[in-house]
Amino acid sequence: MSRTIAFAAALAAASFAAPALAAGSPAVGAWDIVAETQMGKFESTLTVAEAGGTYTVAIEDKPMTGPDGAAMPAMPSTVSDVKVDGNAFSFKRTIDFQGQAIALSYEGAVDGDKLTATASSDFGPTPITGTRKAS
Repeated sequence: MSRTIAFAAALAAASFAAPALAAGSPAVGAWDIVAETQMGKFESTLTVAEAGGTYTVAIEDKPMTGPDGAAMPAMPSTVSDVKVDGNAFSFKRTIDFQGQAIALSYEGAVDGDKLTATASSDFGPTPITGTRKAS
């Protein structure tokens, strides 16, 4: 149970920035995303931006509460191995959950104003859906 809670918390965790999707990628913009886990839905805003030829990706999570109802602090994470091929993207993310590293591999695609992805880990696959936020 604690591994499931740790994974759910890690999946919905704090912001990250990294070299991201290729120039002209349809993924650039802000997305309202939802991760469907065994612990329920975790909502976030995923933003892909470009400045000066460098791309960044950030996730701002809606507040989460732990099993005791107390607010949970944001967790640091790092992103690596970002790739894009047309509308498809993938990257790896490692989240620090109270000193425990949780590795996630994301694969997804953008189709117009819809985003679909899967975050895979030792806990299994987690589906993620998203819609583009109005600019």
